[in-house]
Amino acid sequence: MKVNIIETNHSYIKDYINGHSSAGADIWGAQKDCDGYYIFRVLAPNADEVYIKGDFTSWQNVAMTKNYEYGYFFIRLKANVGDYYKYVVNHKGNFVEKTDPFARAMDKEGDFASIITDDSYEFADDTFIKNRGKNFDKPLNIYEIHIGSWKRYGDNVNFLDIVDDLVSYVKKMNYTHVEIMPITEYPYYPSWGYQSTGFFATSSRFGSPVDLKKFVDILHQNGIGVILDMVAVHFASDFYGLDHFDGTGMYESVYPDLKYSEWGSNNFDYSKGHVRSFMKSAFSYWIENFHFDGIRIDAVSYMIHYNGNKNRGVHQDNISFIKDLNKTIASCHPDVMLIAEDSSDYPKVTASVDEDGLGFDYKWDLGWMNDTLRYFKTDSMNRVDHQQNINFSMFYFYNEKFVLPLSHDEVVHLKGAVVNKMNGSYEEKFKQLKLLYTYQITHPGKKLNFMGNDIATFDEWNESGSINWDILKFPVHDSFNRFIKDLNYLYKTEKAFFEKDFDEEGFSWKVVDDNVNSVFAYERKSGDDRFLVVLNMTNTYKASYKIPYDEELEFVEVIDSLSEIYGNSRWDKRNIKIEKGENLALELWEYEALVLKIKTYEL
Repeated sequence: MKVNIIETNHSYIKDYINGHSSAGADIWGAQKDCDGYYIFRVLAPNADEVYIKGDFTSWQNVAMTKNYEYGYFFIRLKANVGDYYKYVVNHKGNFVEKTDPFARAMDKEGDFASIITDDSYEFADDTFIKNRGKNFDKPLNIYEIHIGSWKRYGDNVNFLDIVDDLVSYVKKMNYTHVEIMPITEYPYYPSWGYQSTGFFATSSRFGSPVDLKKFVDILHQNGIGVILDMVAVHFASDFYGLDHFDGTGMYESVYPDLKYSEWGSNNFDYSKGHVRSFMKSAFSYWIENFHFDGIRIDAVSYMIHYNGNKNRGVHQDNISFIKDLNKTIASCHPDVMLIAEDSSDYPKVTASVDEDGLGFDYKWDLGWMNDTLRYFKTDSMNRVDHQQNINFSMFYFYNEKFVLPLSHDEVVHLKGAVVNKMNGSYEEKFKQLKLLYTYQITHPGKKLNFMGNDIATFDEWNESGSINWDILKFPVHDSFNRFIKDLNYLYKTEKAFFEKDFDEEGFSWKVVDDNVNSVFAYERKSGDDRFLVVLNMTNTYKASYKIPYDEELEFVEVIDSLSEIYGNSRWDKRNIKIEKGENLALELWEYEALVLKIKTYEL
């Protein structure tokens, strides 16, 4: 939808200002007209004057016309693709240069000019788009990456520099989706994109909008979904961005205790209609124009409660906005996933808005992540006192639709790499790392793993350098990487591990309260497909560990974490038959994870 500058019917703009629009990208910014002309529109109701300057004005200020009824400025000028420009906003004699909030591209770090772009691109991913969905009863195993440090050869990384290698690796490792950390333009590289200034601009660090579209298209053509990480709670406070855009708190709150986030950035004020439309438009823009299959929203708990502080109560303006956003996206794009990174205990995050929920499709289970890593940090002897860190997740699991994340947040800021979170000796760390990932992959819920975790890197993630891929030259790392590949394949191909993730029929405990041996055992099932997962969480050998059954069953080993193919010493594959009333007896070695396919038979 394009809005004609001459129009007398301002219904589109009125809807936007009142918070009822997700079409802002087609109204504001540099809109191509005809004969080489562009129409520039910018909403700045409290500004006295707005000027535009750029390559097409020889960088001289040119006054824009104000529509006083709706508070926006506009001008029609001849310009070219690739031209740079800025707005100059005057509020009570204070002139400030601003970037275009709806710019599709911006200058590189150190400057902030907007760039007129031609981002037209013809996708060839129709087959993928027609078959995608929310994956509730399908495998969803997400590989989280940071574009600038997944595989880095120099100072800069373009989306297309890495896409072929990324496709090859993701397919080899049996992931279903890639999640890319924020790529909306941001001024400070070590913020990883979580403090943005350009919510419609593809970060110039990684390429053009067309580069990004081609990146997504290539992944889709190879059967790989793409999820975009976005921020909706706050924006960077740099003077040229949204901060005091029209000379007043236009996008942020005017109240100091509500304006600032704990990161020093500005919180969006969703009590304002144009702010609601701004962010709904941003989400719609990325989904519609770049074919993203899902959006992961960062720091939702900081939206639910004032600055994430539960003691300050629920932020009702934000709750209303979240519901509005999710209902809008679900209505327009019912096959796109909406994922909340939420550490709060706010109820019904993944219930539909019509059921008085927030309307997300998935929620990160940060409780599971924290409890699990806390358990694996505990030494083997004392784990008997911490069994609840493993079994507690299934007490609340069916309250929401969860993703189990081992994300970038766990391997930065001196938290240590995942392998270094494991207790014990060098050899024991790798054994327990396999235990951890067997538990994650076979536990109900969808999966997310951050780059580098699956090669057991010892280095904390550093956004300024590449993952240490050379570490795969060492057999212990290569064997672990193969183990993750095989686990992912098991998850991807066996419906018992994904089809009934959110149905209580899909999971049952077999051993849950063994406070002597610290062994856990559970079944995953769908229809007639059944698997038994056994986790020996300690460094003690069990010669004949009993698991109660009352059926005539055959147990066929599918994965053993201590197999010789994963760098350990077990070479014999179990194939055990039991009669009705007879317990299953297993020899369990130290820190062993075992997955067995269950078959029925008649004697």
